[in-house]
Amino acid sequence: MDSEKKKSSARRRWPAAAIALLVLIIAGALVLSPRQEKETRLAGWGDGEGHAALDRIDPVDVGAWGTWTVSFVAGRKGVARGGGIVVHLPLFWDWTPPQMLTPERPGFVTVSCSRPDVRYEAFAVGEHHYVRFLLEKGSLREGDTVRVAYGDTTDGSGGAARADRYAERGQEFLVKVDGDGDGFFEELDRSPQIDLRAGPAAQLRIYVKGEAKLNDTTYVTVAALDRYGNLCEEYEGTVRFSHPWNLTGLPPNYAFRNEDRGARIFPVRFVSPGFHQLRVVEEGGTLESTSNPILVGAPGQASPYTLLWGDLHQHSRLSDGTGEPEDLYRYARMAANLDVTALTDHDHHGLRPLGPEEWEEIRRVNEAWYEPGSFVTFLAYEWTNWVYGHRNVYYREPAGKVFSTADSSTNSPEELWDSLPAEGVMTIAHHTGGGPVPIDWSIPPPHSHECLVEISSVHGSSEHIGCPKQIYSPNPGSFVADALERGYRLGFIGSGDGHIGHPGEIYSFCGGLAGIYATGRSREEVWEALRARRTYATSGERIYLDVRLEGHWMGEEIPYEELPDTLRFHISARGTAVVGMAELMEGGVPVDTLFGAEEAVEGTARAPKRAGYYYVRVSQMDGGLAWSSPIWVLP
Repeated sequence: MDSEKKKSSARRRWPAAAIALLVLIIAGALVLSPRQEKETRLAGWGDGEGHAALDRIDPVDVGAWGTWTVSFVAGRKGVARGGGIVVHLPLFWDWTPPQMLTPERPGFVTVSCSRPDVRYEAFAVGEHHYVRFLLEKGSLREGDTVRVAYGDTTDGSGGAARADRYAERGQEFLVKVDGDGDGFFEELDRSPQIDLRAGPAAQLRIYVKGEAKLNDTTYVTVAALDRYGNLCEEYEGTVRFSHPWNLTGLPPNYAFRNEDRGARIFPVRFVSPGFHQLRVVEEGGTLESTSNPILVGAPGQASPYTLLWGDLHQHSRLSDGTGEPEDLYRYARMAANLDVTALTDHDHHGLRPLGPEEWEEIRRVNEAWYEPGSFVTFLAYEWTNWVYGHRNVYYREPAGKVFSTADSSTNSPEELWDSLPAEGVMTIAHHTGGGPVPIDWSIPPPHSHECLVEISSVHGSSEHIGCPKQIYSPNPGSFVADALERGYRLGFIGSGDGHIGHPGEIYSFCGGLAGIYATGRSREEVWEALRARRTYATSGERIYLDVRLEGHWMGEEIPYEELPDTLRFHISARGTAVVGMAELMEGGVPVDTLFGAEEAVEGTARAPKRAGYYYVRVSQMDGGLAWSSPIWVLP
C-alpha cells in the first residue's frame, strides 16, 4: 500500500487507537510486563524505515551463479511484533526462483536475525520471487539486523542462484518494511542495487536503413553483442567490411575504441541504384554478419516515401522489463539502427505502478533521444487491462497523461477513449489473439483513436486461427482477422513487446517490427504515416515489402467504381533469407500466390473485383513473415 493509502487508513483507525491508548494510561504501567512495555513503546508507524545493503556491489556477469545476501538494519522505530520485511528478489527475467525447502536445489534461501530473543517466520514464494520475514514474538530495535541469503551455499550445497542473462544498470533488490505490524509494507527510501555486465562478444550485427536516395547520406551500424544479445561495451576488436564498389564513406576496416561502447554508426552514400547488402567480418576471429537489404532509389523513380524501421513496443525496469530507459534508446539507435522507437511501460504492472516520477523520467529520456531527421521517439505507455486486453497509448507531442486501468474511471476501453484528447493520440491493441490476454473485439475501436493493430510480437502472430507462428493460448474471435471481419479498418504493424532491453532484435520463435512509409524522420511525418496506415509488419526480420493496387498504397480505401474488373496488386519483396512465396489474401483467404526466386519475389497478383479487404503475406523459407496493411475496396 502506498503512503497516501496508509495515511488514510491511519486516519480511519485513529479514534480506536486513541481510545486504546487512553485505556492503557488509566490502567497504569503496572499492567504491562517490562518486555511488553518495551514493545509498546517501540510500536509506531515505522513502515519503510531502516536501510538495506547487499554484500556484493561489484558488477556481476550475466548468467553467473552465486550468492546474494541482503542485510536489513532496523531504523529508529524498529519493527514491532507482527511486523517484518519483504525482500523482492529480482523477478525479471531469468533470475532463479527462490526456495527454502531443499539446500541442494538452485535458489536456496536462508534467513537469520541478529536478535536471539525473537521468534519469527520466514518463507519464500518462488513464483513471485520474494522472501518474507515476520515477527511472531518480540520486536526489533534500532540497529538489529535481518539477513536474507539468496543462493546460499554455506553448507557446500548446490543452492546457488543464477543471475539474469540480460545486462542492465541498477538491478534492484526491493525491500519493504511493515514497522507496526498492521500487514502493510512500504518501500525503503533506497533499496540495494547491482549492475549486470555483458559477457564476451559472441555476435556481430550490421544493419542498414530500409531505403535511401541515390547519393544521399544514410547510415550503417555495427555492434558487438554477447551470446544473449547484450551490447558488449568493452569490445575493442577490428572488423573488416565487404560491400559493393558503389558505396562511399565506409572504411575497409575499423578498430573499435573504448568510447564506442560496442556500437558504431557510419555515414555512407550509395552511388548506384537497386538493392544492396553489406557484410562485416571480425579480423582474426570468427564473428561475421550480413545486413538486411536496402533499396536505393534511382533518379526519377524515387517514391515520395522512405521505408523506416520501427519498434513501437518496449519495456524497461520501470515496469516489468530490464534496464534503464536511456540504455534502451541507445540500443535502438546505435545497435539496431532503428528509425522509430517507443518505450511503452505498463501503467500498473510490475513491482510499482507508473507514477508521476516514473512518467516524468520516460518523458525526459524520450525527449532527449528525439532527433528530427534522424531518430524519432514517441511518448507512450501500455494500458494493461486483464479483462478487455492490452493497448498501447501513443502521444504525438512530448506531453500527455497516463490514464490507468487501475483507475475506476478509465478501466474499460470506452472510458479510456473518452478520456483521451480528441487529437494527437492513438491506441494500438497487441497480442490480440491470445497470449497473456486476448482483445475483446466486441467493443468497436473508434477510428479517431485506433487505426492500427500489432499483428506480430514476441508472443507470436495474431493473424488468424491456425496462422504461421500462431500466438500461444489462442482465443477464437480475438484475432486480427476477426476484427477485420467486423468491419474495423486497421492497418498492420509488428513490434517486439520486448522486456530485455534489445529493441529491434528477435529473441524468441517470433518477434515484431514495423515497416513505415513516411515522408521523413520527424514525429509529424511518422505520425501521418501511421494514421494513413502506410505500414506493414514483420515477425522481426527486416523484410522489404512494397504492395500497391493500381498505384494505391497499402492502408488506402478505394471506391469500387474507380477500379478495373480485375484487381492487379504489384508486389515487391526482398528478404533476409530465401523467400518462398507472397500470398494475396482476400478476406483472410489466399486468392493468388507469387513464388520467390532466392531472396526476392516480384510480380503482379490478381483477384476478381469485389468489395472487401486485401493484404499480402510474405513467407521466407526460414520462417520469417511479413504482412502488408490491408487495402480496402469500398462497395
